[in-house]
Amino acid sequence: MMKQRQYLLVWLLALATLALHAQQQYVGYTQSDSITFRGAAFGEAGTYPIGALLSPKMLSPYVGCQVLGIRVAVSQNMGRARTFIYSVAGGTLTAEVEQKQKLYEGWNAVYFNGDGYVIKGTETLFFGFDYTETAEMVAADEGALCGYGEDVEGGCYTYYDFGNGPRLYSLSGVGCLCVQLIVDVSSLPAYDLNLISADRGFKYKKAGEEIDVMVTFMNAGRETVRDYQFGCQLDEEEPVLFPQEDSIKAGRTQVSVFTYQLPETMTVGTHQLSVFVCGSNGAPLTDEALKDTLHLSFAIYENSMQRNCVYMEVYSDQTSPYVPYLDEALKQLVDNSSILSVVNVHKPGTSLSIGTSDYLHDLYAYDWPTFTVNRSYFPGEAYVAYDMNDYLPVIGADMTAAIIGDLVDQDYYSPTFASLGLQLDYNMATRKLTVKGSGDLLPEAEAIYGKLALTLMLTEDGVKATQAEYNERTGRTSNNANYLHNQVLRAYLTSPVGDALSVSDLHFEAVYDITLPEKWNAEKISVVGLLTGYVDVQGTERSLLVAQLSDQLLELDVVNATQMTIPQAMGISSVGQSSRQAPARYSLDGKRMRDRQERGLYIERLQDGTVRKVAVR
Repeated sequence: MMKQRQYLLVWLLALATLALHAQQQYVGYTQSDSITFRGAAFGEAGTYPIGALLSPKMLSPYVGCQVLGIRVAVSQNMGRARTFIYSVAGGTLTAEVEQKQKLYEGWNAVYFNGDGYVIKGTETLFFGFDYTETAEMVAADEGALCGYGEDVEGGCYTYYDFGNGPRLYSLSGVGCLCVQLIVDVSSLPAYDLNLISADRGFKYKKAGEEIDVMVTFMNAGRETVRDYQFGCQLDEEEPVLFPQEDSIKAGRTQVSVFTYQLPETMTVGTHQLSVFVCGSNGAPLTDEALKDTLHLSFAIYENSMQRNCVYMEVYSDQTSPYVPYLDEALKQLVDNSSILSVVNVHKPGTSLSIGTSDYLHDLYAYDWPTFTVNRSYFPGEAYVAYDMNDYLPVIGADMTAAIIGDLVDQDYYSPTFASLGLQLDYNMATRKLTVKGSGDLLPEAEAIYGKLALTLMLTEDGVKATQAEYNERTGRTSNNANYLHNQVLRAYLTSPVGDALSVSDLHFEAVYDITLPEKWNAEKISVVGLLTGYVDVQGTERSLLVAQLSDQLLELDVVNATQMTIPQAMGISSVGQSSRQAPARYSLDGKRMRDRQERGLYIERLQDGTVRKVAVR
């Protein structure tokens, strides 16, 4: 009888253990025990805090749940190591919880002492462990890091000081680092599909097109979900249902793609496609689950124009040693392209910043330097802006220019619905500059954007000011007081968010003037013009602008852009350019011609900025 009681006790204990694990989920970029890459290393002895970065969106399904610990996989015994959770705000990390424990080869579960950490759903978390790479590992070229699958944004980061102060660095080549949060999910519903994101591809469509809708979603419940379906609703039309035949386990993230056919009868203008989950395991989801509906706006057009050029806005920083690497690549692009206009908007608090542009850093710059291309959102990216900082010193200016050039070409051939021209009048004696912006609109312009706005900016090349530079020979960063900055934003002639256009018979004209300060070199001044959708903001303070614009960020792309220098307008020969350098030649559709040209008509851009047509016979 005693033995039977012992067996019964063991059986009950096993059931309790199974029940406990059923109430836990592994949260992160990996959820299983799979490992596809072992032995990754830094190649230099040291201790590196390493982990993954989870966004508020990824954590939102677990609001109120308790993080009990962290799972870590390593390919060698690591000894006693610290596991941690940090909350991240801007560039600042705040320690939330940590625990030390020996890590052995394979998967390790480290449970926190005390109450662990309760997920708020509004924070960004960096979680992982202190990885110590020994001299023996370096000599053997064999580390202890484990990864799974392909590299993804957020999947592998280190917080380390590589000479420029401690900061988070994204790591590639490992896939997703094998780290997972152990989360108590006993408070979650049994069935709950949470929509993380939905994507409809590029914004501008024609009636009758097919849209490939890509939905990223997660099973945020405790049980496996089967027989679910997505719904798509175009404007106020009846929803169309898309049944899904696969299943998704608790805690897993999945991607589904289905095709939505746009009607041939759609009108020109802005429309909305709403995506939601409308069933699960044969039963409707609760109203609470259905609140996850995602709304995708897009524009229908019939006719379009060719863009003048592509606008590239760089959020630069005189204290970042990455800036010179980007500047070198941009010089190649600007010198060899007539379809690119660059404006460097310097970080608030640095000597080249202007207060009226500070709000742009809050809207777009999650790091420095970053940049936007026509301020347009590329489907699937985490941000509107791009960041290449970790790669800039490695891949070189040629490859950087090629990568950015592809983005520029892509946006140059996207449709636009308004033209923009500039006329400059400069009085050398009084230094008064008068700028006239004018253009024509297609009916699509106001149907899609409502009112349009004109933004006029002045930039200057060859501005001498300090810049942090990295010395590859010494491995140190220093300040160069004589660095020459190009495309420096000097002033706005309009409101920083643009002035509303006064349109008559689909045509507009607007005139502005400014007296150039004596310290500005007029021969290095350019006027950059932008057409955007008009936003009626109240007030000009930085915080007010950010608050009113942040919710509309994906709709604030540039409709068209153009640029003209004072030397171009006045017939002044540009200073400091070699006449011996070969002119840049383009096809009539704006593509740079690098190989021998066949017979035909081409556009040639000389070094003084003159543009002319040439015939090859």
